[in-house]
Amino acid sequence: MYKTLMFGNPSVIVTTPETCKRVLTDDDKFTTGWPQSTIELIGKRSFISMSYEEHKRLRRLTSSSINGMESLSLYLTYIEENVKNSLEKWANMGQIEFLTEIRKLTFKIIMHIFLSSESEHVMEALEREYTALNHGVRAMCINIPGFAYHKAFKVTLA
Repeated sequence: MYKTLMFGNPSVIVTTPETCKRVLTDDDKFTTGWPQSTIELIGKRSFISMSYEEHKRLRRLTSSSINGMESLSLYLTYIEENVKNSLEKWANMGQIEFLTEIRKLTFKIIMHIFLSSESEHVMEALEREYTALNHGVRAMCINIPGFAYHKAFKVTLA
């Protein structure tokens, strides 16, 4: 367990499986929370700012199409082909930044599942916007050009 400062608030980071399970399953003692700046970026009507009951209901509705072996088996061939192609591509690239490449692969698979889109141009544009938003969510709330939060805020206005 580590004590730190995140989003300008004192925070505790847990790393052991037992403690993680306890935190993630005890809804009475541990609640989720996001800084106001993140809520402004993601939206007041997003999953992160709704009540637990509403979040649970919408999560059940939105995840039903992809949860479970039956649903995932529909995408298994697509996922396998893309993982194989990516591994071959990475092997020929020499040195790669693994986290960036695995994030691109994951994003491509998610886009296919949710949007049935395989347009390289559309995927690259969406990935750029998502990456900017993702960096802004984790950044200090400085809404001045040149800062990640400002760039993310511009993405939400687009």
